[in-house]
Amino acid sequence: MSAPAPAPSRYRFNDVLIDLDSREIHRAGQRVEVEAKVFDLIALLLGNRERAMDKRELNTALWGDRPVTDAALSQQLRKARRALGDDGNAQRVIRTVHGRGLRWAAEATAD
Repeated sequence: MSAPAPAPSRYRFNDVLIDLDSREIHRAGQRVEVEAKVFDLIALLLGNRERAMDKRELNTALWGDRPVTDAALSQQLRKARRALGDDGNAQRVIRTVHGRGLRWAAEATAD
């Protein structure tokens, strides 16, 4: 029995390329600088794009046992959306699922 194929490390949607291995985001051919936590949030949502992730799950994945305020996640979310050419009104890439959490919404393909 063969081992499962490794998960892709590069994803593309619209004019955005996300490289999980090099931890880089390129938009319209230009590198987008993001903080480590912002990239972690993007990678987490992209890797779990088949479902919504609740706030507690996201906080634990990003900050472990350290207590953080709701504002901390909101700030990272705003930065992630901006880096991906999205915003809280359009929600074309990261969608807030009321009562459930956050979900990756863009149609991303392995590159």
